[in-house]
Amino acid sequence: MTEQASGFKGFFEDLKRRKVIRVAIGYAVVAFVLIQIADGTFDALNLPEWSTALVLWLLVLGFPVAVILAWALEVTPEGVKRTGEGTAQGSGTEASGTAEFTGAAASSRPETPPSNRDAASPAPAGPRSTANTPDHPPVQPQAKPGDDRRSIAVLPFVNMSDDKENEYFSDGISEEILNLLVKLPRLRVASRTSSFAFKGKEVSIPQVAQSLGVETVLEGSIRRAGDRVRITAQLIDSATDSHLWSDTYDRELKDVFAIQDDIAQSITDALEMTLTPKERRSIQNVATADAGAYDYYLRGRSYMYTMTKHDYQHAINMFKKAIVHDDKYALAYAGIADAYSYMYRYTDARKENAQHALDYSARAVEMDPDSAEARASQGLALFINERYEEAEGEFTEARRMNPNLFEAWYYAGLAYSSQGEFEKAVKMYLKAGEVNPLDYQSMMFLGQAYASLGQKHDEMKARVASIELIERHIEMNPHDTRALCIGANQLSNVGEFERGERMVEDALLRGREEPLVLYNTACFFAVKGDADRSIELLESAVDKGWGDKAWLETDSDLDAVRDDPRFQALLDRID
Repeated sequence: MTEQASGFKGFFEDLKRRKVIRVAIGYAVVAFVLIQIADGTFDALNLPEWSTALVLWLLVLGFPVAVILAWALEVTPEGVKRTGEGTAQGSGTEASGTAEFTGAAASSRPETPPSNRDAASPAPAGPRSTANTPDHPPVQPQAKPGDDRRSIAVLPFVNMSDDKENEYFSDGISEEILNLLVKLPRLRVASRTSSFAFKGKEVSIPQVAQSLGVETVLEGSIRRAGDRVRITAQLIDSATDSHLWSDTYDRELKDVFAIQDDIAQSITDALEMTLTPKERRSIQNVATADAGAYDYYLRGRSYMYTMTKHDYQHAINMFKKAIVHDDKYALAYAGIADAYSYMYRYTDARKENAQHALDYSARAVEMDPDSAEARASQGLALFINERYEEAEGEFTEARRMNPNLFEAWYYAGLAYSSQGEFEKAVKMYLKAGEVNPLDYQSMMFLGQAYASLGQKHDEMKARVASIELIERHIEMNPHDTRALCIGANQLSNVGEFERGERMVEDALLRGREEPLVLYNTACFFAVKGDADRSIELLESAVDKGWGDKAWLETDSDLDAVRDDPRFQALLDRID
């Protein structure tokens, strides 16, 4: 493109951004209508012949004034303002890089001690509230110098089907598109937990983008009827609140894979990202070609975010039905393995569950050795079976295949923490936080690792930042019992026991039968100094299925009760 052509294109983009073209067209339409009215009514009113000509000349003279005002001013929710400079479309005015993880702790909260939580699963969000965005300013990821990656959030597509049961399908399609985009190293994608927190809320795209620290947002809707599906998607630039791309697909259900591929490709084209052949292949959904298998897989995924034994069992059943349709479906095998791993860690610590996790994750890798998700799944299964060296190898391989895969960093950090290798854990948590700057878990475990290393200053920076992230998450997901427990523990570590205890009681009210809730609340009371209550809750957690002995042995939140004979007896009960 010549310099002259490039300059003209830039000028044309400025005209569009400042809405000059829209104003000019609107002015012309209104002027035409006024002239028609004048021509038809002035004679009937016996006005002078020159009256119509006067109206015409006034409209002609007003045109350049309207255009100049459109160029110079813009109408915003706060009133009329001068159009800002340097906000051209695609300029990336929002944070578009990786977070400077430990810099997120800009707060006046007091400095104080450590925290640890449960340990696996990328923080699934609980039931959504209908509240609007948080009252306080959101935690903003800060871009690293030199990081020129584009950034995007994928909002959950709206279910427009008559059958509301199809919610799993619309959510699943959104998540699958997100997972395709995550594979691109030059694109930073807001996590599912972060973007899905806006589900069902009346929030503007610029608000979403500001809250998530992204420059573009993908939204859409899905209507499913029988074996047909209609998907509408649109990519919006947050700086101008204008469309970069949009399309509607009305196809048979079996074509859903091609639709997802096309959406992912269209997004990269709209963002003017030149992909290598390898990157182009990576955003093609080749996991399965069977629509029935895919449907059951999405159903299974929908059960993986509540973290209860009942729903893990439902997930396993759905994934197994997917395999009946396609016995080479690697992600379905990985889904089964993950469900068994989580079940073993949180709700049912029987050895057969840990073995099932190994068996199904090995099958996933066998079906697709090049799947980063399958490798991470096998790493998690090896980790819960305390085969740490092998787990490390799988996590390393998963990160090589997809450096943006959050679980590959996060699970590795958990594995190192379980072994007491906290310096290595710190590196993993920091990297996990770069991949997903709004994830409160990585920051929380980072604080715990620093506490175990005796690095008080770094610990406090991480803990204060984690509290901000947790509070933000709870405002968007007030019924997430896991987040409530973790928030309470973090507050206890900064001495805010009264606030923390209210959150603990709320969590216990909602999840008194869940081992995960019982374990986390036990940690709160240990930090608070109530050893009897802490031991009582720990015993109840183990009775109901908690069985992660390695984590119990290294959790710094339990240091206050570690020398209690009842604590040692509890460890002896776990195989």
